[in-house]
Amino acid sequence: MSVLQSTFNEDIPYGYPGMEADGELSNAISRILEGATAAAFGRPVYAGVADRGASLTVSAALIGFTIAKKGNVVTPNRAADTYAPGDVFPVKERGKIWVASTTAAAKRDPVYVTAAGAITNVATGNTAATGWVFDDTITAAGNVRIVRR
Repeated sequence: MSVLQSTFNEDIPYGYPGMEADGELSNAISRILEGATAAAFGRPVYAGVADRGASLTVSAALIGFTIAKKGNVVTPNRAADTYAPGDVFPVKERGKIWVASTTAAAKRDPVYVTAAGAITNVATGNTAATGWVFDDTITAAGNVRIVRR
């Protein structure tokens, strides 16, 4: 019998914002993007006005983080790797997901969100993403896994 693969990488390749990190117990729901601004993959979203609506306005009503969806067509209203206003999109409520952090972070640091929607581990002046923690250590800004169990 022939060998299909005889060597393996020691490190798992890094993900991209919005990529589900693994099959760990998780929950994903669908929401409709409200407002006039597109939402990037891996961005935090908050309770909107409508029953199934989601907003980019940072508040204590965090729903979760946008999950990347391959196959979104780029249009004048939708840049690559984003959801346009009015799109129905998946949101990770719990589990593990890749995001873009604006700061270095240590494993188990709590996740905070700036007024502009950026992800950080800095509490001062930012809103807590309650229950979410960094699942990796990173030494500078970049893509990282966060988790809510």
